[in-house]
Amino acid sequence: MQSLADVRSGQSMGLALLRWGVGLRLLVSGASKIGDLGGFVNGYILPAFAETILPGWMVAPYGYALPPVELLLGVLLILGLFRNLTLLVTGLTFLSLAFGQMLLKQHSTVLDILLYLFLTTVLLYLGEKDRWILRLPAPRAGKDAA
Repeated sequence: MQSLADVRSGQSMGLALLRWGVGLRLLVSGASKIGDLGGFVNGYILPAFAETILPGWMVAPYGYALPPVELLLGVLLILGLFRNLTLLVTGLTFLSLAFGQMLLKQHSTVLDILLYLFLTTVLLYLGEKDRWILRLPAPRAGKDAA
């Protein structure tokens, strides 16, 4: 059981604010694309990556999957559910985005993404100090347990 002092500590509040900020960034990014997935993929992703080493058959599924993944990760980060796993997947998502922007030679965008990757890494590293999370109820050991 966590104490009230743990939840009210400056470290815990600071980490929660940072996690909420990264989560909000992902939530807004995913929500802005999900309304027109076809337009996002066919109007931006495929033309942008047409001259890179990545084939269209690989780029299109990524483009369709990215907005719902961003949306889901944003919600999970804001709520703090499955925090460590969510942060790991968030970091891998940022790495994949940075790789794509490197192929496009969008260096300033790569730096922005790497900043989010750094913040995600800090959140993962200091995760045990972040107390502002939702926890799923633990399964009850009842009479049915043998």
